[in-house]
Amino acid sequence: MARYSQKKVEEILRTADIVDVISEFVSLQQAGKNLKGLCPFHNEKTPSFFVSKERQLFNCFGCGEKGNVVGFIQKYKHLNYGEALNFLGEKYNIIPDHEDNFKRTDNKEKYYRINELAKQFFSLQLLNLETGKSGLEYLRSRGFDEETLSYFEIGLAPKSGNLLYESLTKDFHDYELIEAGLIGKNESDYYDIFRNKIMFPIKDEYGKTVGFSGRIFNNEENTAKYVNSSQTDIFSKSEVLFNLDKAIPYINQNKRIILMEGFFDVMSAYKANVFEAVCSMGTALTINHAKLIKKYTDNVVVCYDGDDAGLRAAYKALILLGQVGLDVKVALLPNKMDPDEFIKKKSKEAFRNILKNKLYDQYDFVYEMIIKDHDLTKPAEIEKAKNALFEYLNKVASSTIREIYLKKFSNDTAVNYEDILADYHNFQIATARMLNIKQRQNAIIIAQEKKRLANKDVEVAAKTLLHYYAVYQESREFIFSRINSIKIDDKRISQILFTLISLYSQKIELTELQLKRDLSDVTEEELKIFKKKDNQFYNEKELHDCIDTLIKNKYEAEIIECKRKMNEAETKEEEVHYINRIYELNQFIHKIKENRNVKKTSN
Repeated sequence: MARYSQKKVEEILRTADIVDVISEFVSLQQAGKNLKGLCPFHNEKTPSFFVSKERQLFNCFGCGEKGNVVGFIQKYKHLNYGEALNFLGEKYNIIPDHEDNFKRTDNKEKYYRINELAKQFFSLQLLNLETGKSGLEYLRSRGFDEETLSYFEIGLAPKSGNLLYESLTKDFHDYELIEAGLIGKNESDYYDIFRNKIMFPIKDEYGKTVGFSGRIFNNEENTAKYVNSSQTDIFSKSEVLFNLDKAIPYINQNKRIILMEGFFDVMSAYKANVFEAVCSMGTALTINHAKLIKKYTDNVVVCYDGDDAGLRAAYKALILLGQVGLDVKVALLPNKMDPDEFIKKKSKEAFRNILKNKLYDQYDFVYEMIIKDHDLTKPAEIEKAKNALFEYLNKVASSTIREIYLKKFSNDTAVNYEDILADYHNFQIATARMLNIKQRQNAIIIAQEKKRLANKDVEVAAKTLLHYYAVYQESREFIFSRINSIKIDDKRISQILFTLISLYSQKIELTELQLKRDLSDVTEEELKIFKKKDNQFYNEKELHDCIDTLIKNKYEAEIIECKRKMNEAETKEEEVHYINRIYELNQFIHKIKENRNVKKTSN
């Protein structure tokens, strides 16, 4: 994070007018020499929130919140003091004192700009151009008008292969667009990752566009319904929630968040005047999602689809949400309907009534789900149900809650309570042991990753590969054909390599001067890639060895990631999946080593 001296802090306080800042989040009206509006920090119908332009302070006479512009941003955005200063500094273009720190954030800002321009491009395609006609008709058929589409900034990725690329390449390098996850490259050309899709911009909690999710709308066969942005420096789908940035003021007012499964559910909730709804990106809820929710409220209503899959997803979500101490209620929709369908078939009022008056306690919901899944007349099924209940209670429940539901289970199964309690204590001991084993395994995995990153052979191979691409034209097509199969850990080497690839694809001669023009911060040391050593010639074997080393590096990185995921797996099926993948990757590595040995022998 950028850091500011006291002088810079004073500049921020002079520049950031409190009325200007608060007006972005609260509708203010003149009230004498002050301004007033509905307080964003508690629910009220009569304005008691006042802002003084003269004193540069705010004060709510209803809940007692008060302070200056930094304090408002801290409270409204749930930031600490330094983060609030950073938010205002960025808003008013006040550069922090520590320039090195500022440069480290520059790449992220570049990706934010790329995504913002892409969002504008997609929106233009949907709402203003002929290319968006079929997508717009589809969204209207789902009941969404232009006002709703504009509010959520929904767009369309055109069917044509590289219109976004042509639009963005005017302002950014090809490698930057690839790293941003919006553009790909095949053997012949660059292409848009998202094509013929309804586009949902994904924003972080501060309102910055960090990625996209694209949905099919014309029943394409053999195509995934949703395609998400790949992980980047600013985007991870396990850490963002759709619509959170817009929902925050309503979460503050209503003291809760509504957690849904899909984008269309959130959009329909908005049309039903439920503004505090969010969803994850077509993926299971993660512990990072739960922690993000906890940052803004202690109260969650889980409103997932009413079918069996939705109920099971809600069951898993409750366990995660309970682990971070959230108070969770469940909204159950009738006839296996999802929220979008319920609102359309019933009414907005009926939906709001469920969220207000027909919520289920989290513990009752989980208990009933466990009982529903098992035949309690059979001993083996009782054992399975007991273990599922133990696992849930051990993760999220207080001692009081545990006693209530263990006694309830005893009554429902006609098993002695003391025996169940003894089994539960044994379960706790076994769980603690398993946790200890997993912690040791994680330490081993971290050590393996450190060892992989410190591998000098990989570093030398990456530098040699870059040198070959810069100097030997005959190497370039071969290197490019393997680019998706290798892993270069050094981001700077990757950046220079992709810059050279971009230049070469435009038929621009690769020279030191040209690289300086395209990469202004390139150093003299980095320019040595263009220097040939005495008596050095193109060596095909050396190049192939470099490629093999970097392919092997990619396999080894994936093995370590598979081990990490296997250690966190919740089901036997997940464990088996990762075991099989690790075996497959090790076979690939073994084949590379075998091929090298054959080459050595033949030489």
